[in-house]
Amino acid sequence: MTRDDEIFALALDAPPSQRSALLDRIGQEDTARRERIESLLAAFDQAGDFLEDPVMDPLTPFPEEKPGDTIDRYTLIKQIGEGGCGTVHLAEQREPVRRKVALKVIKLGMDTHAVITRFEGERQALAMMDHPDIARVFDAGATETGRPYFVMEYVDGEPITKFCDRHQLSIAQRLELFARVCLALQHAHQKGIIHRDIKPSNILVARHDGVPSPKVIDFGIAKATQERLTDQTLVTHVGHFIGTPAYMSPEQADQRDIDIDTRSDVYALGVLLYELLGGGLPFNPKALAQSGVDEIRRTIREIEPSRPSQRFSKLTEDDRVSIARQRGIAPPQLSSVLQGDLDWIVMRCLEKDRDRRYGTAQELADDVRRHLRHEPVEARPPSTAYRVERFVARHRLACASALVVALTLILGTIVSVRQAVRATRAERVANVERDAANIARTDAQRRQEQAEDLLTFMLGDFRTELQKIGRLQLLDTVGEKAMTYFAELPPRDLTDTALARQAKALTQIGEVRLDEAKYDEASHAFTTAYDRAATLAARHPGDGDILFERAQAEYWIGFVARRRADFPAAREWLLRYRDSAFELVSIEGNTPRALLEVVYGLRNLAVLDRDNGDLESAREGFRAERTALDSMLATTPDDLQLRHRLVANAGDLGLTAEWNGDYPAALEHFFEMSAHVEKLLAQEPEVAVWQVKLAECSMFIGRIQVLMGQPIAASRAFDHAKQIIDRLAAQDPSNRHWQEDIQYIQLEQVTRLLAVGDGETARPILVATLAQLDALVKEEPSSSTLTAGLATAWRLESRLRGMGRSSGADEAIARAIEWGEPLIEAGRANNRTKGEFARSLILAGRIASARGQIREAHTQWIRALDVLKPQLSGSNDWRLLDPAAQALVLLGRTEEARPFTDRLQRFGYHALDPSAAATLNAASSSVRSPSTH
Repeated sequence: MTRDDEIFALALDAPPSQRSALLDRIGQEDTARRERIESLLAAFDQAGDFLEDPVMDPLTPFPEEKPGDTIDRYTLIKQIGEGGCGTVHLAEQREPVRRKVALKVIKLGMDTHAVITRFEGERQALAMMDHPDIARVFDAGATETGRPYFVMEYVDGEPITKFCDRHQLSIAQRLELFARVCLALQHAHQKGIIHRDIKPSNILVARHDGVPSPKVIDFGIAKATQERLTDQTLVTHVGHFIGTPAYMSPEQADQRDIDIDTRSDVYALGVLLYELLGGGLPFNPKALAQSGVDEIRRTIREIEPSRPSQRFSKLTEDDRVSIARQRGIAPPQLSSVLQGDLDWIVMRCLEKDRDRRYGTAQELADDVRRHLRHEPVEARPPSTAYRVERFVARHRLACASALVVALTLILGTIVSVRQAVRATRAERVANVERDAANIARTDAQRRQEQAEDLLTFMLGDFRTELQKIGRLQLLDTVGEKAMTYFAELPPRDLTDTALARQAKALTQIGEVRLDEAKYDEASHAFTTAYDRAATLAARHPGDGDILFERAQAEYWIGFVARRRADFPAAREWLLRYRDSAFELVSIEGNTPRALLEVVYGLRNLAVLDRDNGDLESAREGFRAERTALDSMLATTPDDLQLRHRLVANAGDLGLTAEWNGDYPAALEHFFEMSAHVEKLLAQEPEVAVWQVKLAECSMFIGRIQVLMGQPIAASRAFDHAKQIIDRLAAQDPSNRHWQEDIQYIQLEQVTRLLAVGDGETARPILVATLAQLDALVKEEPSSSTLTAGLATAWRLESRLRGMGRSSGADEAIARAIEWGEPLIEAGRANNRTKGEFARSLILAGRIASARGQIREAHTQWIRALDVLKPQLSGSNDWRLLDPAAQALVLLGRTEEARPFTDRLQRFGYHALDPSAAATLNAASSSVRSPSTH
């Protein structure tokens, strides 16, 4: 709407004959406005020629200070800076000492009450502080024209970011310099001063004795927290910013400027650290400058910035190379260094809720130096509960309808893509339909991108959060619909972008299905992901990122094959994965990513060697992995991915030592594994994966303590494991991995109870375990692990029935053999499964022998030997030696059992099964009796 003053100006300019017509038009729209304009015109006419001529001569403007001018004892040399209200000059002081100083004076035309008050505040703020990294104030006064000035220490330096980049300071050197800045600000805060404009140009760095030294300058907009800096009150005009938007805290961006404290400076320090580490700012300063005040406020107060590592990964290749070079490091290494502690230190500073930031600049400096000392830092990712709470608070409606929207988009995309395929075919047949085909294809691609972007979120970031809190079942329907959708899309018809996006989503679906132990579905998802990744890799054979994605699919296919005991397929795919890792090194060099893939490739083959009984090769593979991990951790000691690998490596070495008969070494490795997990849990206490690993450690430790004849210690370890797993399973009943662990622990409980003759306590546990395992096997019959567990449960049931008056032990052991036999015949049995099957055959023979069926008993014991024989040569694995020695002794071939019993005794082996212990002890006594000849 046109303002009154604009209409008034128009009326003045209009000829008198036209002025009435203009007023008539205004009156038709707004009578009150016409009356106001007429009053203004009348007043103007009455004023006549008042003030057309000046009542006094115009003031002669004060000249700008220039080099050579003298202000009191200071001679100006050159202008070196200009701020919002003052100009800074390099000057020379001649008395009482001769030195160069920086002299700041109010700019011409800026000597309003508010600006002078602000300037006076700066002068007094600096005078209150005495810190080597804060520029000192020497003097203050006024120029001949009455404009205030002050004299401060001259810093012959450059902004901290430019200094660090020009001298290519490393990340560690930048952090040391930054910590000093934090401590300088802490001194100011203790004096009650908030800087409120921390940015690189206000932190100058110069070398002193070869050491970079920072100086914090320009407290021109500082605010006192304990007392007023001046007798006047400095009021910030509503709508005006005090500070620099790109470095401004959310509360500082708010119009309620009275609610600012030292944590606002902590936020700005976080922005500065963000820039020092990753070469950019959380928010694009150019975009902010082009935004209105309201949009700037909204951005700062509501938009969550990316972590430094995420921002860096999204830059162009040239930018990544340039930024990494300025830090004396390769781009992949810089990305790795930023991840973890540094990401979280920065993001804690940038919390929108200031109560979640560091409370002081001192705390920030302390955490930075903890990181430099390779100590645990106080900064942590926000807890899952907090993230979910905040996410839901911001997106309540979206959370309520996300699943519906996802399914709608997916189904809509299927229809659209079908239309696109038909349109493409039509394009090939008839050129006249080309335009229509293009329109249909463009629309389909847009819908496809929308659906796949949502899928990537739900199966990626959202899945990660659900996994941590144990709620993966929420994605079941999404996964089913997504697989139906992807089945409609032949890889050859997809763009590079679609292939990459879909390969990632399919891999995520496979991981969800794997967590649920749905191996057929997981294998199908991973194979489909491989088809897309391989198609893309064939199009771009020299692209490391694409090769990496193909390798992930190869790994997961091999992993599922191993879980299903399909060892030939597992070796084939894991060999492919290892070869892809070596190819990645040839493409991008010894980057952390490529080296880690090689480590994984070697480790996976070592696991296969161990599963097949080649323990020497397995141990060498795991030791090579540990050497590589130690080398990488020396550079990035807080890398969570590497520390997770340490956990698995310690477990692998422990299992290898156990199966090689070195129980003390195995126990040492498992305790080391537990210590690594405890550290990870201390850092991320709510992450369920670490809790599962802790339970796994306790199970391993308990089993070794059983083998070493320490039943009381073993009982405590198993109880601890069960407490953890019970809690997790109640939290997420659909997680099959956790359910499998529960059944394993319960089987160990029953075994220990039967060993001491406590069948009464064992019975309800075993009944529940049988029911749960039976249900799990029905849901996933391809799982060799679950099937072997069910066979073990029926063997224990047979032992339990044999302890009571009722019969039925033979029926139970027949069920155990029935479940184990297909695994043996299909070649899907590892040493554990073979040993367990042999124990069932031995127990069946004992039952037959007790009934006088000697021939049947011998048949079962001979078969047990046949199952074990291929693995016995040179084996130290108690799972094979124990049942083999039992079978030989029961067959009367005690002398043949001697090598096995000798080995077991040398290892310090203790059989928990009383029948087995009695048989092995009898054999040991027999072979050591005096000779009769």
